Amino acid sequence: MTCRSVFFIAFALLAFSLGCGSGKPADPYGPDATAEDFAELRLSLTVNDPRVKDELERLQNKQELPVQLAEAYRARTEPTSGEQIVKFLRGRDPDYVDAALTETAHWWDIKSPGRELLIDAQGQDFLKKWNVQRTAARAVLLQPRARFPIEMEQGTFADPTWIGTMHCLARAELLEAASQASQNNMSEAVTAAAYALAYADQLNQAPSLAARNAAVAIREETFVTLRALMRHPQFSGDSQRTLETVLQQTVQAWPSDAELWKADRAFGLHFLEVIRSGNFASVLTREEYDAMMASGEFGMLQSKIMRSLTMDQAFYLDAMRDVVESSEKPYHERAAGLFAISDALNQAESSGSFPTISGEFLLSEIHARSAEFSKDKTRTVIWLTALQTANGHPPAVMPISDFSGKPIVIQEEPGRVIASFEGLPGEIPNLEVRKLPLNEM
Repeated sequence: MTCRSVFFIAFALLAFSLGCGSGKPADPYGPDATAEDFAELRLSLTVNDPRVKDELERLQNKQELPVQLAEAYRARTEPTSGEQIVKFLRGRDPDYVDAALTETAHWWDIKSPGRELLIDAQGQDFLKKWNVQRTAARAVLLQPRARFPIEMEQGTFADPTWIGTMHCLARAELLEAASQASQNNMSEAVTAAAYALAYADQLNQAPSLAARNAAVAIREETFVTLRALMRHPQFSGDSQRTLETVLQQTVQAWPSDAELWKADRAFGLHFLEVIRSGNFASVLTREEYDAMMASGEFGMLQSKIMRSLTMDQAFYLDAMRDVVESSEKPYHERAAGLFAISDALNQAESSGSFPTISGEFLLSEIHARSAEFSKDKTRTVIWLTALQTANGHPPAVMPISDFSGKPIVIQEEPGRVIASFEGLPGEIPNLEVRKLPLNEM
């Protein structure tokens, strides 16, 4: 399921939507159904079409249905971290979190180097508001098996606010890094930046597309701050070697994309189940629903979706099987398969058999997200390789870019190394890393 689903309206519309459209569908869940009930796929599992039936049976045998994956996540994480997590992930209004992220995004503009270490009154206020939670959060970041509130059984209706909260806390750490740097406390500044990266590392491990999206953004912002820290006159060889260690741990712990896309498929199945039970309005934003009702489109679209839902679900399962099975490969080897899904959607649209839910909701961003995750991984490896080279121990063989399949390019010069991000999407300036001596003891 694409990141678009994070913003769908809450479960409150479920009961409302049962009265919409033409006639009430057969609903085995009843009027008191909860979001978790839809994760049981009571309707989908009874579909007789072999394209759906056989694939769902296969997923059930592989323990990859929504409830099964949710249980597996709980089994591999530590429940003892729950109390600490509540201290820093709860109690924040979603609107406040969204506003905080929107209002502070400009502080990490890669096109305005130096601005990211300036602490104005707004930055100090932001840091003060998040300071208590930031202190509590540091303890949880040291727990590699910490359990986060990933409610896979709630699918579309799960509350994503905790992800935005973690992003805000990572930004608070970057502001702390800037504050410490302004006082020439470079060790503390690097430590704060390392904690920001730790948020991204934790989110990397979470089986959630929204969490991985936030991890990408956090790393991108942290690299902006790190560029500034490395230009600081008090930045030392010791700090540079600390950064190398931190990034090496990040790269070594980088997860396979397989678990992410298995979880995303579980969310997609939950999404389809809600629609199959007649609750199409529940997966629309308030704005989308109002616009469709005003234009008269809602009833026609709901009827069209319900008539072709089994075909739609079969298309989705077939596409996601390819996505999951190829996800162990680097992006440059699976890009062709991702393009093939887009091509199949285009062909279906021209033939009049377009799978609306798959094409408009569930598969629309999979290729773009896969490319972005690959860019994120490649960028991190480039940073690590540049630091290793500047610190005097370059890799024996240059790593291969996950995105392009070509060797990473590092240019070594007297006193510095320059790393190129050429070939990655977006305009990323070259990275210059000085060759700094270790402080004498």
